[in-house]
Amino acid sequence: MLKSFQQLMEKMMSGMMKPEDMPRMMETMMDNIFKEMDTKDKIDFMQNMMPRCMSMIFAEMGDEERKSLAEAMLRRMADTLKKQTE
Repeated sequence: MLKSFQQLMEKMMSGMMKPEDMPRMMETMMDNIFKEMDTKDKIDFMQNMMPRCMSMIFAEMGDEERKSLAEAMLRRMADTLKKQTE
């Protein structure tokens, strides 16, 4: 996990990464991190990092924008969980 993150940071710091490459790079990084984790570690990661990331994002938004994003995220998570339990 640390190695993948280090590689990403080195590439970003070297200036080789373009802003448009970031979403794809983040997906790849998360795939690499998660495949090295067991289920408990994945759950711990989500329980700790997801609220932290959301707080950072929400801090930059206005009330209405934050509410709209939160509702959209909750709907998407609920839909995903519902599919997993059907």
